[in-house]
Amino acid sequence: MTNTRLICLLCLNFIAAPVPAIDGNQGNGPVVSFDATGPEIFPQSWLTAKVNAQATILDPAQRERSQALVARALAKYPAVVLRTHLQRVYVVGGLAYSGVPTGGTNSRNVVYLANSGKASDAALEGILHAEFSSILLRNLPQHLDTKRWQEINPPDFRYLGSGVQAIKQQKASRQLDAALQEAGFLHAYAQASQEEDFNSIASRLLMGDEGLWRAVAQFPKVKEKTLLVVAFYGRLHPQFTQSWFEALRSGR
Repeated sequence: MTNTRLICLLCLNFIAAPVPAIDGNQGNGPVVSFDATGPEIFPQSWLTAKVNAQATILDPAQRERSQALVARALAKYPAVVLRTHLQRVYVVGGLAYSGVPTGGTNSRNVVYLANSGKASDAALEGILHAEFSSILLRNLPQHLDTKRWQEINPPDFRYLGSGVQAIKQQKASRQLDAALQEAGFLHAYAQASQEEDFNSIASRLLMGDEGLWRAVAQFPKVKEKTLLVVAFYGRLHPQFTQSWFEALRSGR
């Protein structure tokens, strides 16, 4: 779903949950791995010459920080949601497809997060939420009113198709843009695909991002999409009410 998230070009896509297991599964959430980087961490289809998925080891100096931010992120989800939809989180130092670096991606029930030590805790946590939101959307497409979502977009608008296309057309910025928000998009990268559009809102909701809430207050189309995302999560679990999300707001 900062530029760290942007360069994820190839996505082949209060009730606190228990702290996740670290390199082991305690039965309450995903296994979180900080030392695995071999080809076995990727789906077989990512190991072709064309994709050539690769990861580098997490700097030991970043391990404690990574443990804390992953635990903080996953604690926002009910345990049943994690058990059902997220099997593992791999935290690595670097991640790339076809030689292109990426901050994070996801497979069927796995999130990959790259922490090179350069991104902030907030940026890394936002990436994790964005990637997990892709898994949830893929698993539960019926929870999102996609028809209404498309109706909110301008009549002649068509998504670019992928993050790759967004990069090629120089529409990969994730900086909040008032002109695009008027049309219902938080930023340029949200126009890459409906999934990225959804990610852009979901990750900021789960981070309590005040920039999102300002856009909600100012731009009706952003507000309506945000309410659709809230409704999606509400169908996922009753914890996720609008008031719950509002309580996360960083400006409060």
